[in-house]
Amino acid sequence: MPKSQAIQAFLQMCNLPVRVVCRANAEYMSPSGKVPFIHVGNQVVSELGPIVQFVKAKGHSLSDGLDEVQKAEMKAYMELVNNMLLTAELYLQWCDDVTVEEITHPRYGSPYPWPLNRILAYQKQWEIRRKMKAIGWAGKSLEQVLEDVDQCCQALSQRLGTQPYFFNKQPTELDALVFGHLFTILTTQLTTDELSEKVKNYGNLTAFCRRIEQQYFEGHDKDNSGTAAARSAKRSLLR
Repeated sequence: MPKSQAIQAFLQMCNLPVRVVCRANAEYMSPSGKVPFIHVGNQVVSELGPIVQFVKAKGHSLSDGLDEVQKAEMKAYMELVNNMLLTAELYLQWCDDVTVEEITHPRYGSPYPWPLNRILAYQKQWEIRRKMKAIGWAGKSLEQVLEDVDQCCQALSQRLGTQPYFFNKQPTELDALVFGHLFTILTTQLTTDELSEKVKNYGNLTAFCRRIEQQYFEGHDKDNSGTAAARSAKRSLLR
């Protein structure tokens, strides 16, 4: 999932040790009901923003070298990613009927026995569709959603340009967030390739994902055999 990839990338960029543990009931273990979360000592923190603040309080920050204008710009692009890419991913997973039946419901319900698997999947679908209605996305067509994704990718591609990272030579939490979403889009198999093809139209974005994967993940997964196996399976899709 994109948020998990983003947080893993952020922690790796901070050079902090990470051990990934998968749990079927992770949502119910999280203090906010959202995943992923980190467990440090007796503290549990969920979602990227609070995790960035928690890590900063411990003396680790990726954006300290930015001036106030750059920090404001970084936050604006992070909002763009959350408002466009995250929402588009949720739309594809939970509002496209074919994807819901063929992929999302089976995947989401897989840890649970019948009929709990169906009940929880429909409950999650209702929750996501209610959110889509509240933000005005429920009436959008798939073509409109894909166009939003393309516009977001175009903005990110223009900002990145030929730089290795969005703010030149050092990664920030924006790089971690963008990587998490784009890598997930590029490597997650859906009923069609239309979403991933939008990202692949921008060569600097796909190169950016490959660069971060090589620098911060390859060789770091040896203690996380499940993560390593999943990432190895996905690599052929990214290349």
